[in-house]
Amino acid sequence: MAKLIGYAVIAWLVVVVGIQFIRPARTNPATDPQRTLKAAMAVPPAVSSVLERSCRDCHSNDTVWPWYSNVAPMSWMVIDHVNDGRRHFNYSDWSALERDKVA
Repeated sequence: MAKLIGYAVIAWLVVVVGIQFIRPARTNPATDPQRTLKAAMAVPPAVSSVLERSCRDCHSNDTVWPWYSNVAPMSWMVIDHVNDGRRHFNYSDWSALERDKVA
């Protein structure tokens, strides 16, 4: 029984180390300042502060990646979450939004 547990632990460690080599891309595309939310409309300072603090990492091209975005499988979830957030709306590329979604 002890040998079986030992093999299971070794197999688990091999899997944990092995999945670290499956790394999706963490991207921060270049931002054209003319296409941002702040360039498109006047944003009050209080709103800008909330956007920077609460939304920037998932809804802009200026993501500050947390340390755990380097550790699989958490990295897969974080990168997917950021990519999904950027697809819904990206205030670094605000002018690309369809006008009916903005209003």
